[in-house]
Amino acid sequence: MHFDPTTASAGGRMGQTNQQGTVVGAHEDSLASIGAPRRTRLRMAEQEKVVDALESWPPEPIGQVRVRLLTEDAVADLRGPTACEVLDDAGVRAVLDRLGPDPQLDDGPEAEAKFVERLRKSGKAVGLQLMDQAVVAGIGNVYRAEILFRARMNPHLPAKQVTVEQARDLWADWARLLEIGVTTGQMMTMDDLADDAYRAALANRADRHWVYKREGLPCRVCRTHIVLEEMGNRKLYWCPRCQA
Repeated sequence: MHFDPTTASAGGRMGQTNQQGTVVGAHEDSLASIGAPRRTRLRMAEQEKVVDALESWPPEPIGQVRVRLLTEDAVADLRGPTACEVLDDAGVRAVLDRLGPDPQLDDGPEAEAKFVERLRKSGKAVGLQLMDQAVVAGIGNVYRAEILFRARMNPHLPAKQVTVEQARDLWADWARLLEIGVTTGQMMTMDDLADDAYRAALANRADRHWVYKREGLPCRVCRTHIVLEEMGNRKLYWCPRCQA
């Protein structure tokens, strides 16, 4: 979902579409400054561009907009879903019942156990399983790459070979990173940053991730070049040495 003006998303959970926060001068800031900027960031696929403030209302749709929710002073566009249907209450309930656990909704032992069981029951690559909404709800492409790197886990490893302890660690790390993301409004996945580095990471995504969007750049740990490939029709970023 993309929101205009950006204030419309201030109270919601941050996803890939809004992970950059707001644009303040030449830098990005966290949610504290939402409403202040004169420029806005538009999201299309995995590329962003910064444009001038809106001069007309409502704004023209950008990209593959499938659904637009419009009020007098806010608009939300849903772009490029693989499926887009209007469902009645029973249909919505059926979809929700098929979803995997989400630690923002339930981080208890039953949710963790459900994740561990669903992740490990398949011979598919763990990188594919983490993007399956029936296994876990909402990890997304950024967190997939980052939690696999943080676990030093090869994304091609068959999920059934992931140990119970490893699966539990993935769940715990995802829950921790998600809480940081909700609190800061940024998908922050770097650990133990000093004050200056932390501020830089809040301002610029290039300083806040281990592998995501760093293809061809040296790994922050071993200096091997980060690899970009396609997995499940999504871009996958990983270090072939640290995650061998």
